[in-house]
Amino acid sequence: MIHLEEKENGLCIIKVVMREVHTLDVPDLKEKIQQAIVEKGIKKMVLDLSNVKLITSTGIGIFLNINQILKSQLRLACPNEDVKKVLELTKVTSVIKLFNSVDEALAGF
Repeated sequence: MIHLEEKENGLCIIKVVMREVHTLDVPDLKEKIQQAIVEKGIKKMVLDLSNVKLITSTGIGIFLNINQILKSQLRLACPNEDVKKVLELTKVTSVIKLFNSVDEALAGF
């Protein structure tokens, strides 16, 4: 579901290893990310969406919730065109910064 890579100073990259982020999977995904934040002391996070092909409004809600927990220190990276379009149409990109690569997202902190 997720692959976690810890960096220095409370920074973490989480790769979402799911093709679809939809209603049925949202509770598990949210729980795993929140658990990682608490257990690892994560202060800043990049979510790598390169494997995600489809996202629903419930999935978007997770990102907004995680961004709130991290006090706006969440970055989204590597969305495909369909996911990017959904994030832009729902105005998520006005709240959470979106980057074309993980490296760009890391540099965005």
